[in-house]
Amino acid sequence: MIQISIITVGMNHLTYLKNLLFSLYSENNIQTSFEMIYIDNCSTDGSVEFISRNYPNVKIIQNTRPLGFGENNNKGVLASTGQYIAIINPDIIILKNSLDTLLNYIKDNLHIGIVVPKLLNPDFSIQYSVRGFITLKTLFTRIMTKGKDNINNKLISQYLCKNIDHTKIQPIDWAIGAALFMSKKTYAELGGFDVDYFLYMEDEDICLRCWELKKAVIYNPDAIMIHNHIRASSKLGKKTILHLKSMYTFFKKHGFSIKSPKHFYQ
Repeated sequence: MIQISIITVGMNHLTYLKNLLFSLYSENNIQTSFEMIYIDNCSTDGSVEFISRNYPNVKIIQNTRPLGFGENNNKGVLASTGQYIAIINPDIIILKNSLDTLLNYIKDNLHIGIVVPKLLNPDFSIQYSVRGFITLKTLFTRIMTKGKDNINNKLISQYLCKNIDHTKIQPIDWAIGAALFMSKKTYAELGGFDVDYFLYMEDEDICLRCWELKKAVIYNPDAIMIHNHIRASSKLGKKTILHLKSMYTFFKKHGFSIKSPKHFYQ
């Protein structure tokens, strides 16, 4: 029986996919049974051909037209057979036992909805992957500081949760969707990702809805992955517009002031 279904969506991410697949299949990093499902979002860089040739065990779903992040992941989960779902971006490198650690933790804590690993930058520094829920003030400040994480700003530091203990297992508001782990049952209860978002905000939305189901979102730094973060929306362009549209959708759906639910977690 397959324990973990790894769902990865890619669009011209061959360079990153090579590292991800090597970490999964060539370094014996996962002890439990798993499958990988790759959803190709109309790549033209040979991603499908490379995976088919070198990793024939990977299930490949090829889109005939580009779909959003949430819809693609939902397709992958529908095609999965595992009891647990790992949403893994193509720019992730899986370190040894990280997925096993997340699996064992969530099995031992059935009240947990989503658990996320510690993410490191390629230079092994801490990546600020844990966030507080967005507010209009935070959004405005984020725009004014051009989305830079290393800015010296109190509000941005709070939003990026820079002062949390990155060695401690703890409840969080949400984490970026590069690596999310949950049971397939929880995914179904959440209805998967909200397809009203084409790109961006799906991760914050699904974590908030998880809290609304009275299931905690947990940061577990005992599981560690490397994330070569692709920040496509930090430069003004089409993806910036998509990000702003997703912000509008999020605020319209959840309101402008969200109280952090993690403080009520026991």
